[in-house]
Amino acid sequence: MLTLSPIGQRRWARFKAHRRGWWSLWLFLALFGLSLGGELVANDKPLLVTYQGDWYFPAFKRYTEQAFGGQLPFRP
Repeated sequence: MLTLSPIGQRRWARFKAHRRGWWSLWLFLALFGLSLGGELVANDKPLLVTYQGDWYFPAFKRYTEQAFGGQLPFRP
């Protein structure tokens, strides 16, 4: 458990008293939390692909080129 010294407690209370700083901290933490999921959204493999009525998940499983109408039996 984290315990602060008396000086640290006073500093923390003074920081919490400043509304702009307090809300800025929460905004920063929320944006940081959202940025952790950015790798799932913006990467080199799509999360979901529908091709000719079938659903594929390339981010989680590797498919050969033949699965998408290609001629070669290996992965692109």
